[in-house]
Amino acid sequence: MRQATPEIIERAVNGTVPRVASMFWSFRLMVGLGMLMLALFGLSFWTTLKGACAYRPRLLKWALWMLPAPWLACELGWFVAEYGRQPWTIYGVLPTHLSVSTISAESLYGSLAGFVGFYTVLLIVEVYLMQKFARQGPGSLGTGRYDHEPAHA
Repeated sequence: MRQATPEIIERAVNGTVPRVASMFWSFRLMVGLGMLMLALFGLSFWTTLKGACAYRPRLLKWALWMLPAPWLACELGWFVAEYGRQPWTIYGVLPTHLSVSTISAESLYGSLAGFVGFYTVLLIVEVYLMQKFARQGPGSLGTGRYDHEPAHA
């Protein structure tokens, strides 16, 4: 600290002020998506109780368009959490530039390959199971409510 010049102090002060616009809009988009999902759930629940869900094509289209909303809200939340802490890993104690990991690049690539491999296997199993049961059709449920299916006793 004894060797700090006014320029170094000014750069340190300006370096601790985060950019706010991206945080502001990310948070609001995350909350807005959450409210839209909550509204969709409530309206879907209400129309299902009334037995009219199949007769509401706009509601069904809205539900279809809202499929990526949970993922987007989750990613926006991650952005808010990570970008919002900048430039501190631990506020006032540990700046982010001093909290760099010490693991080797080989360890990083190895764990990344493990995750990619594991999730690829899960994807293959999921696609196989979805195709298998989609080919069987809804009649495989044995409810008696579908064409060419004997009535459930």
